[in-house]
Amino acid sequence: MRVIGVSRSRSRPWLACAASACLALLGAGTGAGYGQTVPAAGVAGAAGLLTYITPATSANTSTDVVLANANGSDPQTLGPGGPAVLAPNGKFVAAVTSTAAQASHGSSLILYTVGKKSAPRTLEKTADQLTLVAWSADSSEIAVIDGDALVVVSRGGVARTVSTGPAGTAITGASFEPNSQRLVYALASSLLVGAPVNLYTVAASGGSATEITHNGYSQNPLWGPNGIVFSRATAKDQVYQLWFIEANGHDAEPLTHVAISSPFSGLEPIAFSQNGKHLLANLIGQNTAQAWVVDLSTKHVVARELGAPGAVTIGNAISADGKRILLTNGYSSLSDDDFSGLSVEAVPWSGVSSTLLAAHGAFASWSG
Repeated sequence: MRVIGVSRSRSRPWLACAASACLALLGAGTGAGYGQTVPAAGVAGAAGLLTYITPATSANTSTDVVLANANGSDPQTLGPGGPAVLAPNGKFVAAVTSTAAQASHGSSLILYTVGKKSAPRTLEKTADQLTLVAWSADSSEIAVIDGDALVVVSRGGVARTVSTGPAGTAITGASFEPNSQRLVYALASSLLVGAPVNLYTVAASGGSATEITHNGYSQNPLWGPNGIVFSRATAKDQVYQLWFIEANGHDAEPLTHVAISSPFSGLEPIAFSQNGKHLLANLIGQNTAQAWVVDLSTKHVVARELGAPGAVTIGNAISADGKRILLTNGYSSLSDDDFSGLSVEAVPWSGVSSTLLAAHGAFASWSG
């Protein structure tokens, strides 16, 4: 699956891309993102768990899922998969897997249970490429994109298609409402770049969807505690900035006015702090990315790159208090399957220094 820019990114790039394509994206970098790396023990308040992917130990799959403490200590391989995301309660890990024998027959959504050494349960199989979107806040359901459909899968393996467009349409991002069983998603009228795309809300149980944007340039929604942030372009420049909108479709307003030039196409929201005042985003371009942070704590919104200018980084998660960022850092690699230049790091909101959590790892998630 090819890594593409914000203009048609199906969901969070660190979740949506196949492992080899994601590694190719990180391989476009020119150097490590930080001049100082402190020991993992220096992560203040690092509680909970961490997952990330590493090169597979089996020839049947490309990557394995590793579970560790939130500060990177005590890593243990769960098994094949990638990408993978911890449930908010820290008790389960959802992953997408496609073995060599299955490659021509799609992919599967599997579930690891933390603390159990049993094989993962298969929750859903598809002939298409699954995109793992997110867990619900109560850790009971997982949203995935299956072809042109948005599907919600329970931990018991019951799958419900909550939205699907006509053949040839594309869902370009989705997100659960915090503490609720509703979702917001973006639906484009076709796979073509420039096709109209707008945001809709729908119950996780299905039913009629409500269109909340109408300009045709809105995608990649992220539902936070105070409303929805999304990527929106104008017909004039096709450069995506971050916008805010109420869940009822009212009070849409721009949040960022970042200068964006080639090879970048725009900002994509990734994760909120618990109070909604700190936002993690990625500046996405063709085969490149930069992690950015957006301060929403005052009326004057401040957005800035996290790390050294020009570094290739992908923001993965933010701590509940907004003080720490989890990201994948990378530099030029010899091949798509070379993890030697990749690392999972924790970075303070200030971006002053990084903490190495896992060498030769990528695309991480935190619990809680």
